[in-house]
Amino acid sequence: MKNNSWLRTFLAGIGIGVGAAVPGVSGGTIAVILKVYTKIIWAISNIFKEFKKAFVILLPTLLGVVIGLIPTMILMKFALEGFVFGIVCIFAGYIIGSLPGIKKEVSDESPKNSWIILLILSVLLAVTLGVLSVQLHADYSSHFEDPEVWFYFVMIPVGFIASIALVVPGISGSMLLLLLGFYTPLINSFFDTAKECLHGDWSNFGVEIGLLGCFAIGIVIGFFFISKIMHYLLNKYHHATFYSIIGFIIGSVVALFYNFEIYDYYLTWAKGEYIFMPMYIEIPLGIVLLALAIFGSYKLSKLQQNAAKEEENI
Repeated sequence: MKNNSWLRTFLAGIGIGVGAAVPGVSGGTIAVILKVYTKIIWAISNIFKEFKKAFVILLPTLLGVVIGLIPTMILMKFALEGFVFGIVCIFAGYIIGSLPGIKKEVSDESPKNSWIILLILSVLLAVTLGVLSVQLHADYSSHFEDPEVWFYFVMIPVGFIASIALVVPGISGSMLLLLLGFYTPLINSFFDTAKECLHGDWSNFGVEIGLLGCFAIGIVIGFFFISKIMHYLLNKYHHATFYSIIGFIIGSVVALFYNFEIYDYYLTWAKGEYIFMPMYIEIPLGIVLLALAIFGSYKLSKLQQNAAKEEENI
């Protein structure tokens, strides 16, 4: 049973890593869908109080995140060039199909007006992030090529902001990085440096490690800080918090189809251009993938619920 739990947490970690790399998808959303969110938040919040128990939860999760994150970043680098709409439809379908299962977290009580207001505000905030990423269109690519000292320190709060999205379901970390103008430069800088190192050129390795190190420091600080807040909210205001989470998740589906990266893709379509397949093929294909993802996600959610019930009866 323990091995089964370890494997399930590890696989959930892979899902969280995949979600964290996709603009519009939140790693926290995937954790909620896979029913491990509360457990992970507890482990982070109690890492020093109950280290052994928390470590057993966090180790497979973190291993899974790394294994899911890196290949998805590679996939997204190519997908953002040629098959954005199709990929977005798959993730949107996965999220939509899981919503009935998430709703069960609050189905034991009739909704209060204040909870509905929180849900609506959360939807609007998630959608606004997508809209702002298009309107602001920030880009700091030039600073990654030859960073000044101050830019290293900037990476720490950027990492902190990105960590908010890792912990709060429905808020996409990649979306926040898009909004700040750091998503594409971070991915391009990482892969360009990796490619140079493979070809024997290590001249930019120190710079890249320094930038990623500062970014990672910000993520770690934010990860623990925001987890503490979420742990408190879930314990003190469970239903209100989950209504906000559901709102963020619904809003993130809209933001998936309207953000900085996919907007540029729409502009390419408007010019009658394409890289992988023309618009009149990709849109119908995307709709089919959306429907299949909704169906598959819904069925998976049902299977998880049945498995959970069977475990309770053992």
